[in-house]
Formats: sequence, structure tokens, C-alpha cells
Amino acid sequence: MTTIIYPEDRPDGRRGFEIVLPSGATDGAAALVEGEIAAATPGPPLHTHAESDETYFVLEGSLVMYIDGEVTTLGPGGMAHISKGTEHTWSTTVEDGCRFLTLHLPGGYELYHPTALAAEHEKGGPLIQSDLFELAAKFDWRMAGTEPRRLTPEGVLVPAGEADAEAQRLLAEYTDKQPVA
Repeated sequence: MTTIIYPEDRPDGRRGFEIVLPSGATDGAAALVEGEIAAATPGPPLHTHAESDETYFVLEGSLVMYIDGEVTTLGPGGMAHISKGTEHTWSTTVEDGCRFLTLHLPGGYELYHPTALAAEHEKGGPLIQSDLFELAAKFDWRMAGTEPRRLTPEGVLVPAGEADAEAQRLLAEYTDKQPVA
């Protein structure tokens, strides 16, 4: 099966994510998603995928990754392959946003993004965390642990509700240290 997808033909993504190659174009074998995320942005809660592997490839900027208890920062050209069942999450640094590709093998998870977008449009606003978790579970996404934890730009797992405030604090601290032009 050969498929060519032009940028204008890509399906809608959600919050900085764009589906580059939908699983339907590969008979479910794979999907490719592009993320473009601002600096100091904690990613999703720590989670696993029971049925799929996920590979991250950084195009621009920096991506802090927590993978099975280890923290590393990937720069342009850096890659991390995450086998199914492995706990993982990510954040961007305070210095850089990040543009990266995520390859899902097999595909299917990428359908979470347009499904969540449609649910938000139907509701007329953002979904609450429990609704997002329930929806994500339909696409091979499971929260790791008993309470949601997210990664800060410094690579520290914190309760999910504290991650955004900590990221903003770190960003303000970083910004204050920058010389004024």
C-alpha cells in the first residue's frame, strides 16, 4: 500500500498535535503525529500503552523525557523508543519549545486527538481530566500509578495539578535572569 498525504489533507489534530500519517493510510500498521509545543509545557500524565510502541524524534528544541524511572533531555536529532508497557511522559524545557514526531506502532492512538477535539467542540469547552482519561483509555492510553503525575521542565514528577504552576514559576525565574535588550 502506497499513500501520499499532502499537508492540506492532514486530519485535524488537537492542542499542538497534527496527524501526519493516520493509521488508516497504513492499514493500522503505524501512525505518525507531529507535536509543536511551547516552552515550559508539561506533557501528559505519566502513562503506558499496553498494545503499542512509541518512538519520539526531536526536530527542533528540547524535550525532557521520563522513561521508566529515568530522565533525559533530547535535542534536535535525538530519539527515544518506548516499548509497550513502559511508563513515560515528557515536558519541554523553559529555554525552548519543541517540535517532534511521534511514531505509533501499531497505529490507532493518534485517533485520540481528533476524538478529544470533537468531544470538546460538542461540550463547548475543555474536557475534565477524568473524561480525558476515559476517552484516552479507548486508544491504548493508561495512567501509570494511582494518582496522575506530570513532568516539570526540570524533569521532576509532581502531582498533575501542580505541574503547570511549577512550569510557570520556572519560566518566570528563567525569564527574570535573561538580559534586557
